[in-house]
Amino acid sequence: MARPDIETRPRRRRWQDPQLSEEFSIALVGNPNVGKSVIFNSWTGLGAMVSNYPGTTVEILEGTVFFSIHDVYKPGRFQESDISSSEENGESPPLEPGHPATDLPPRGRGRGRFRRRGRDLQSGYGVWRGRRRRRKWRADMLRLRIVDLPGSYTIISPTSLDEQVTLRYLQQDQPDAIVNVVDATNLQRNLIMTIALLEFDIPLVVCLNQVDLARKMGINIDVKALERLLGVPVVPTVASQGKNLRELLRVAAGAAIGRRRHRRRRRMIFPDGIEAKLVSLEKQLESINFCPMSLPPRIVSQQMLEGETECIQCANNHEFGKQAMEYAAKLRKQIEEEFGEDIVLVLGEKRRDYASYIAERVQKGEGHRVPLTEHISEVLTHKIWGLPIVLLVLVGSLLLIFAVGSLFEDTVGAFWDTFIDPAAVTLIETWIPWPIVQTILYYGIVLGIQGWLFIAVPYVVTFYVILSVMEDTGYMARVAFLLDGLMHRMGLHGRAIIPLFMGMGCNVPAVLGNRILTTKKERVIAGFLVVLVPCSAQLSVIMGTVAQYGNIFFAFIIYGIVIAIIFLLGALLQHTVPGKSFGLVMEMPPLRLPRPKPTFKKTWIRFKEFLYVALPFIMVGSAILGVLLESDLLYLVVLPASPLIVGWLGLPAVTAIALIYGILRKELTVELLLVLATPLSIGAFMTIRQMFVFSLVTTIYVPCMATIGVLAKEYGWKYTTLIVATSVILAFLAGGLANHVLLALGIS
Repeated sequence: MARPDIETRPRRRRWQDPQLSEEFSIALVGNPNVGKSVIFNSWTGLGAMVSNYPGTTVEILEGTVFFSIHDVYKPGRFQESDISSSEENGESPPLEPGHPATDLPPRGRGRGRFRRRGRDLQSGYGVWRGRRRRRKWRADMLRLRIVDLPGSYTIISPTSLDEQVTLRYLQQDQPDAIVNVVDATNLQRNLIMTIALLEFDIPLVVCLNQVDLARKMGINIDVKALERLLGVPVVPTVASQGKNLRELLRVAAGAAIGRRRHRRRRRMIFPDGIEAKLVSLEKQLESINFCPMSLPPRIVSQQMLEGETECIQCANNHEFGKQAMEYAAKLRKQIEEEFGEDIVLVLGEKRRDYASYIAERVQKGEGHRVPLTEHISEVLTHKIWGLPIVLLVLVGSLLLIFAVGSLFEDTVGAFWDTFIDPAAVTLIETWIPWPIVQTILYYGIVLGIQGWLFIAVPYVVTFYVILSVMEDTGYMARVAFLLDGLMHRMGLHGRAIIPLFMGMGCNVPAVLGNRILTTKKERVIAGFLVVLVPCSAQLSVIMGTVAQYGNIFFAFIIYGIVIAIIFLLGALLQHTVPGKSFGLVMEMPPLRLPRPKPTFKKTWIRFKEFLYVALPFIMVGSAILGVLLESDLLYLVVLPASPLIVGWLGLPAVTAIALIYGILRKELTVELLLVLATPLSIGAFMTIRQMFVFSLVTTIYVPCMATIGVLAKEYGWKYTTLIVATSVILAFLAGGLANHVLLALGIS
């Protein structure tokens, strides 16, 4: 579908005084794994909001920073021998009479502190004795909205959804400034994005990150020379240690409000006659007033030469678009005949050559020093030793999760059963005279919060901490690299291992994690597969039945069957789901020690989303099933389901109630079995064969209520119904086959 042309909002002139009550936006743009999120977390604190870009499932992070207008006019106080500021050292120049900053109230001194949904970054860092003084809003504070856009390698002709979202945001939302985060250890590759951003009519600041690691590798970069070649300010930083991030924010704020005048940016001029053809195509586009998405004509001309899909669609809907397409096709043919290669390869090679030219001019040293972390990385990605290490890490993570979960249940669970639950029952029965309302409140609020608390806090939070540590250390990217070949057999790539791994903690964040996949086909396949991954609640069913009353060996067999089903279904979906799957192209981040503050901030952001999404579904579903259970309506399904439950699965007929109740939360099936088996135990109520079949069916069949709600939100009810139906069919098919195989083997 063609995108409508969107007029660019009028930009403020450079010399126009800013309104201090106005909000200014700064976009963080760069390749994946260059430190954008670290910078964002350092600036915004805990006040980040996670949202989808309109019309997509791509996440963008937004946060607010309050910054003093005084700091925009003087250099930052950070001075480090190995990180030189991009501004000249010395006192700030005096302000002219009538300047808006001269009439502002005197600046107070105090520590930077968190504010609601934002952070107050002051220039003074005086330490207050005792309790911090709560400062009121001042007129000299700028409100800066920071947006962390998804990592992208190119935006001229975007190929992935992440790159398309980045391009749309830069033109439709029109940020006041762009901070291009560049990895100093891989300058040439990152400068390709910088070259593309220079084509936009938006103030640009280059953040040269990881300069400490570059120096350890023997790479020294002349920041002043890089500024001269690009024509934009360059600020060196060490984001992982928080060094010079304040100076970066100061320069970016100055660019956003239009106060700092920088030398004219130096855009790339294509060699070998290509520039003249681009200029002629630009004039052609300007003459017919063709400017899709309000993109600069120079970017549109490059997109038309490269045959970018959405640009061509816009041209087809334009009055004179066909004329421009014919002229672009003529130029494309001339360039391809001259160079003997596809136009995309030709223009891409020229951009790489220009990036290489800049890197050679400013970079001293070739990085021959190999740090210890690179030797460790070679072991972690070794084709023989890498996979056993991955297996050990996964098993160790699961053991840690269940150790924390068991400790939490033994302590908090006992406290809840002894004090909270009886008090809640007494309160409801005392103040609520209607039985139906008592049932709704008890099942919906008390049991709903109890189930969410016992799953979310011990299992999900612990899992998120482990996942954040693996991401911050750079190990998760190496896991994706090792498993890329295996994932390709299911129509996915190595990055899909992240949501699949998240599914071991909870399927809700795993479904949300599918947003990192680039194509619709990959997200659909991953949606079918992640709901089959046994979560912590399903593992509690396995451990509470066959592992406790039978043998732990049966638990591993169930896991093996589920893994086999996941691979077989993925291989089938690869050939049935329409669309394309792309190979894995990702930057391998360096190994580093995790920092507690970013790790726990990332954990909180993810857990907060799980809190808002999962808890309402759990409470509503618990209330509905509670009413059905107390009114004996669930028992009406026992007789009609007997041929399937008893005849095919070989289970007691009343287990149909437990299976239905498991839609709310899978671990409740074990609790309901204990109620149904009263006064017997589960071991006396069911045989080991029946417990094995019951655990297998419970692990595979319908996702929990919260997962179903998230699936509907992410995929729509059409795909959600198909995913749920597929899981039910696979569950009863696998359970029935397992039942008859065990009977044939003489296991009762």
